Amino acid sequence: MSGAEDARLKRAVERLMDGQQEALQIAREALEAGPGDHVDDALADLQDVLEGTLEDARADLGIEEGEEA
Repeated sequence: MSGAEDARLKRAVERLMDGQQEALQIAREALEAGPGDHVDDALADLQDVLEGTLEDARADLGIEEGEEA
């Protein structure tokens, strides 16, 4: 594996880890707030974070949408 490939993989893994941490924080805050309308907002935020993270990781790895890794 070349240095460039190592760097791409590292960026992708770091982005996935950052996204997971951000999603966990959103979930934690929603759970601490208890039931209510904010749950829909939290779910929308989670979806945005997870979709963005996936898109970033795919871009770092050079994988097009719909293409298998």
